[in-house]
Amino acid sequence: MKTTSDFIKNGSHEEFLSVLQYYGDAIKMKASQKKKNDEGLVQLDKWYQEDLEKLVRSRSPSHITRDELVRLMKWKLSRGKFRPRLVELAASNSNESVKDASAKGIRLALGNKVEDAINALDVLKGVGPATASGILAACVPERCCFFADEVALAVLPVSSLKYNISEYQLLNATVVDIVNRLNKEIKTENKEADDEHTWTPHKVELAIWTHAVILKNKPELLSDFKRSAKESTGSIKKRRLN
Repeated sequence: MKTTSDFIKNGSHEEFLSVLQYYGDAIKMKASQKKKNDEGLVQLDKWYQEDLEKLVRSRSPSHITRDELVRLMKWKLSRGKFRPRLVELAASNSNESVKDASAKGIRLALGNKVEDAINALDVLKGVGPATASGILAACVPERCCFFADEVALAVLPVSSLKYNISEYQLLNATVVDIVNRLNKEIKTENKEADDEHTWTPHKVELAIWTHAVILKNKPELLSDFKRSAKESTGSIKKRRLN
């Protein structure tokens, strides 16, 4: 059985798909460890993964609202240590400031200016690089991953996190390298490069997060990778992961 670090370095396209099929299981494991607040992690995650990008991209310019920022903050904290003060700070931003900062951040990320995008969002109260990355991973998944603890600790050469922009830049750059490796493997195998067979930073981050959570909580699920890639991509398509 591979450690998460080994999985990151050597995992094949097929293995990443096989792990990603267990994302829903990993979310339920994480949710079972948390005290339920107004809205549970499973429900928040469904909104974050399946609905938020569509809502944002339907607007001109693309942006999030203050209510969406607050809900995204609850989602982020539900996956880690819950700190109500950050929710209060997010709610204290004006609607206009959230719209302007998020529109600028999304525009910059689409132009592959990820550091500038993080800085554009960092002006909002309660928003640091980790929360900013959560906005970008949902809205621009083809450019950005989410600064998840489990992923960062597996990828970065550190034992504790400072949650600064330098760490995020290294994390996202490393994840992009994995994206390129997996997509190159797909082309080498002459597979059709549709949405089901194309990796993005957010999708790779989800696979790494899933591996880390399951390895800690139910490692027997990772004992083999017998389920076919076709079944795995079917599961991914149903969840509309980007």
